Amino acid sequence: MSQNAQQLNSLPASRQVNSQFVKAAASQVGFDACGIAEATALGDDELPLNQWLANGCNADMHYLSEHEAMRYDPRLLLPGAQTVVSVLLGYKPSHRIGGKAKIAQYAYGQDYHERVKSMLYALIAAIRAEYPDFDAKPCVDTVPISDKAWAVRAGLGWRGRNTLLVNPQLGSYCYIGELVTTFRADHYDTPLPNGCGNCHRCVDACPNACLVPSKGGLYWNDARRCASYHTVENRSQSLPASLRLAGYAFGCDCCQLVCPYNIAARVRYTLSDTDIELLESLADSDEATFKKVTRHMALNRIKYFQWKRNQSARQAECTGTCPPSDCEAENTDEVEKPNLD
Repeated sequence: MSQNAQQLNSLPASRQVNSQFVKAAASQVGFDACGIAEATALGDDELPLNQWLANGCNADMHYLSEHEAMRYDPRLLLPGAQTVVSVLLGYKPSHRIGGKAKIAQYAYGQDYHERVKSMLYALIAAIRAEYPDFDAKPCVDTVPISDKAWAVRAGLGWRGRNTLLVNPQLGSYCYIGELVTTFRADHYDTPLPNGCGNCHRCVDACPNACLVPSKGGLYWNDARRCASYHTVENRSQSLPASLRLAGYAFGCDCCQLVCPYNIAARVRYTLSDTDIELLESLADSDEATFKKVTRHMALNRIKYFQWKRNQSARQAECTGTCPPSDCEAENTDEVEKPNLD
């Protein structure tokens, strides 16, 4: 028996949770997938953050260089942490918004920070029904924790060439959340093999060539070139003249739309006619309306001047009407999973 196994078996039962119970509770709360990993520090092979930052790929997102050690080791986030419970919530929509209100699909509904955080608190409550002393810190991406890396370690998917987590069932259309807890689990999951094979569709579809290879076979997203970064995080009055938006006024889905796993994924979020009308109306909204409608949406991340700036840049690029971009020209009837040879 290994030393870790001996330590686990020697812990009081009250400080251990049954992994299958936790996963069942996560499903009951509404999460689509749940995996559990031991809270030891991530290695550089799991999280190439140092290299990414050293190459300036974070653009002016300087907050990503803060609490760097904490992003590698959750025990610095929560002293005494033993376990990271990772959860996924799929968001593939039933309808895509086009035209002047074309935005990334993750932003269609309620702000995922609010939604996922609420569900994480519900999961804590569900676990406490069986383990009254259970304590945990709920995390979404506003907390300095490397959510994709922990989801990979917890066996929920792999890091695709689009630099996102790819889950076999949900694709990369998934929100990620975590519970960092001082409780141990009776079983820890192991990573899945990378399922991208020799597929490079996401890399080829990026209109700005921002997905670049790095050491170890991983790909980086160079934010300095990325339309999603510039339309969301860039606070300048104007966007780079060389930037291609592919018709998007907020974010960009080009690398996701062509992914075979995303094409095959089932719909996880149904848009009503009212939802569609509301989203489409944002293109010509005034500031008061924009703020009111987006108050509890991911679109609230940007200021109104950025929305108008993005609209102007999108219109200039499209010269009035945007034809479907190459990244949207997939045939869903002819989906093939990547060649793994």
